[in-house]
Amino acid sequence: MPTLHLRVACIAKTLAPVMLAKHVVDVRSRAWLVAVTLLLFSGASTEAEDTASLRARTLSGVDVTVPDPDRAAVLVVGFGRAAARQVRGWRLRIDGMESVPSVASVLVIDEMPRLVRAALTRGMRGEVSEERQETIYLVTEDGEAWRGLVHVKESDGADDAYVVRFDAQGRVCFRYVGEVTDAAASGLLAADCGPGSAGGDAKQPTDS
Repeated sequence: MPTLHLRVACIAKTLAPVMLAKHVVDVRSRAWLVAVTLLLFSGASTEAEDTASLRARTLSGVDVTVPDPDRAAVLVVGFGRAAARQVRGWRLRIDGMESVPSVASVLVIDEMPRLVRAALTRGMRGEVSEERQETIYLVTEDGEAWRGLVHVKESDGADDAYVVRFDAQGRVCFRYVGEVTDAAASGLLAADCGPGSAGGDAKQPTDS
């Protein structure tokens, strides 16, 4: 019997570190899983990622390339007329901030018939000042690439606005989907876009 007790004690002594290590791994695994879950299901993403060049044209008719952080460090993107309200809400909030990154609104209308696009463009030019026209981008082609930029999902609403911010190297450092909220606006300004990230104190003209 003493020999049996001795063997049991030796086995317990051997397994104790293993069980402790397994417990630590399980705790860490659960913590990691919680962190990943929170990231996946949050409305915002702040991890910098490289972005391919995309094309657009300002309402005034100037061809531009995105990303261009010096021209627009933040883009508020909408797909079709349904998103106009949320896009305008974001622009009003951003334009009212004390420290405002350079910003532009983007209207992706590649799926509209050409005649409708032309009529819409003429109407907007008649209503928007020349200064503000420089901060409104129209996209009439490569819409799928823009949907990829903002990570459009099937579950998203047609009226959703998509907000992306670029760092000084033109990488996406903040992404958000949905209507503007206090928390989302604060997250946009607090995004870790690195030293020398594009931005400034000059307010942008409000657009629709």
